[in-house]
Amino acid sequence: MRVVVVGPNPPCIRCRRILKLLREIKSEEGLDIEITHVAAGSEESEKYGRIVDSHVFLDSLGVDTSKLDRLFEKRDFKGIDNWLAPYAEKAKEKGVMLTPVIVVNGKVKSVCTVPEKEELRKLIREAVTVG
Repeated sequence: MRVVVVGPNPPCIRCRRILKLLREIKSEEGLDIEITHVAAGSEESEKYGRIVDSHVFLDSLGVDTSKLDRLFEKRDFKGIDNWLAPYAEKAKEKGVMLTPVIVVNGKVKSVCTVPEKEELRKLIREAVTVG
């Protein structure tokens, strides 16, 4: 099984959090999972669709990100997800996915959020069942 986290390079705190949780799940479940981070905009990331770093997208819209920056400083992942949700919808309307994007066995499973550990575990278990 291969899990790819697509995000900025170097990975932001959201991507690092997802990668940490995935490694924990891999260890706890004893699964053979290749976990990797891929830069948004790279050739590999384009295989999964048009993926843009959230901050880059917001800058292109001229959005004031000072509140978002404070949420990042606090590492308030749920707050970040909630703040970004309307912009993730705007991006989707334009055919764009905002980072982080989680891809399991070549299929996009999560966009612009940091899932809780149990949500990630469920994604992995579903992929094991299907695979």
